[in-house]
Amino acid sequence: MSMSPEHVNKKQRNIGMAIIGMSWLTMTLGLFFATLAGKLVSTMSTEEWMIHLTQAVVITSIVLPLLLLIRRHFHMKSVLLPLTGKSIVHLLSGAIFATSLAFMGLVIASMNNWITITEWHFSAELLLAVVLNSCIAFLYEALPEELSMRGMVYDGLRYRLRLPVFFAYVIQVLLFLLVPISVSLLQELVGMDAGNRITLDYMILLLTYGITLQLLRSLTGSLWASIGFHIAYLEVARFVVVPGDNPALLNYTAQDNGLAEIFILYMMIIFVGAIILAVLNAWRWWRMHKS
Repeated sequence: MSMSPEHVNKKQRNIGMAIIGMSWLTMTLGLFFATLAGKLVSTMSTEEWMIHLTQAVVITSIVLPLLLLIRRHFHMKSVLLPLTGKSIVHLLSGAIFATSLAFMGLVIASMNNWITITEWHFSAELLLAVVLNSCIAFLYEALPEELSMRGMVYDGLRYRLRLPVFFAYVIQVLLFLLVPISVSLLQELVGMDAGNRITLDYMILLLTYGITLQLLRSLTGSLWASIGFHIAYLEVARFVVVPGDNPALLNYTAQDNGLAEIFILYMMIIFVGAIILAVLNAWRWWRMHKS
C-alpha cells in the first residue's frame, strides 16, 4: 500500500527535524564536554597546548562518530569524506582565500598608516607553533563545527525540510549562535566559569562568520573549503593580529587599540569575504539558470 503525499511529506519533515536536532545537540554536548575535560586537565598544572589538545581529542571523539552514525542512519550523502585530491584543493583554496584577504587588510591598513609594522619574525619556533595550533584548530574547532553546522544541520534544513536557501541560511546561523550560548548555560549549571562572554559584539561576529562560511560551502559544494578558511582565519588571528602569548609573525603599532583586529579580522576576512562569496554565488546561480 503506497503512502499518501501528505504522509510522505510529514515523514520527511520529521526526519529533517531529527537530523537537525541531533546534529545540533551533538555539537553542543561535544563542545561542553571538551571544555569540561579542558578544565579538569588545567588543574594538573600542565602545558596550555596539552589542555587544548585534550579538548580537541574529546570533541572530535564525540562529534565525528555520532555525526557519521546520524548520516548512515538517515542515508545522507557525505559532503566531507573521503579526503581526495579535489578535497585537498578545496581545503587549500579556502585557506588561501582567507589568508589573501588578511594580507590585503595588512597592506591597506599599512598604506593608510592605521598600523605601522615594526618587525617581521620568521623562525622554526613560529612554524612549529602554527602547525601544532592548526592541527588542534582542525580537530577542536573547524572539523566538528563545519561538519555539524554547515554540513548536517544545513543539509537537514535545505534538502530534508526543503527550505529556500535564504531561510536555511538564517536558521542555520541562528542555531550556530545557540551553540556557545547553550554551552555557557551548561557550564554555569555545573559550576564552571563560562568560557566565552556572550556579548552583542560576539553575537554579531558569530552571525557574520557563520554566513561567510556557509557561502563558501555553497559556492564550492565542499566542507573542506570552509574548513580551510576556518583554520586560516584562526591562525591569522592567533599569530598575526592578536598573538597574545603566541610567537608573532610581525610586530606592529596601531593608531587605536583594537583597530587592526576590527579591520583585518572582521571587515576584510569576514565582511569583504562574504561580499565576494555572495557575488560569486549569485553569478553561479545566474549562469546555471541561464543555461
